Amino acid sequence: MPGPMDAQPESFTHGHVMDGDGRIHFQCSQDVLVWPWLALPPCHPVVVQVANYWISVECSTFRGTFDPTKWSALVWTEWHCGDEGAGHPVRGTMAPHGEEEKLGFAIELFDAQDRPAFAMKGRGVVFRTRNFEGWRGETKSKLARKDAAAGFTYASREAVGAGPREFAFLAPIDTAATPSARGLITAANGLPPAHPFISASGDHVNAAHIAEAGRQFVALLKDDPGVRITAGEITFKHYVEIGVPFVVDLETDSDNSAAMVLSQNDRECSKIRLEYAG
Repeated sequence: MPGPMDAQPESFTHGHVMDGDGRIHFQCSQDVLVWPWLALPPCHPVVVQVANYWISVECSTFRGTFDPTKWSALVWTEWHCGDEGAGHPVRGTMAPHGEEEKLGFAIELFDAQDRPAFAMKGRGVVFRTRNFEGWRGETKSKLARKDAAAGFTYASREAVGAGPREFAFLAPIDTAATPSARGLITAANGLPPAHPFISASGDHVNAAHIAEAGRQFVALLKDDPGVRITAGEITFKHYVEIGVPFVVDLETDSDNSAAMVLSQNDRECSKIRLEYAG
């Protein structure tokens, strides 16, 4: 979620050019020291969502439509991976998509061999008049649980397919009824510097966290830590708070897709649909 507290020493995108249709063309950084998430597989859900964030912010800044004094929120996104063998993107385009007041955008990215890497769309909203900091502070203080992590048992890194620099966000799946898993994201497992791959404001659980929680749930559900996500869609309805447990429940399941609901304090916060290679 863009806002006044976000800062990055370099830009992920550069060489911006806008064509006559309002589409912005740009080049992508390949510097893994500045952008550690480039060490992940090219269409990993975390890569998709973190790239989504920086591309949308930087291209909106180039276009002159991004106001760094305002807070904004992503309310919906979908993505599709390109060629299976494609590498990380070296160039891409971003264009307005849908209703302009909804901050709609469409992004297409290509690797060094000009193969489609992944494409995504999204919609967002801007908090124009609300006292955002005051409102969020009150909400977080009501839900804060200082000892939430003390009794929480996570699934193993190996079970969720997390590498040595990543962390499990979920407990093992409970299959007693409808498959579900408790989750907990804290500063110790989900924010820099502990987690080097997820850029975050620290105000709340963000899109990359939620996409990764969905991927980990599918890995546990299918008993396949290496499951390859090929497409996804997330609807964001309410903020998910850092340091407060949540639950992921399976809605539907098939040979190559799963739909989930993420809830916190008995409130439905996000709906997640992921497709994966069978």
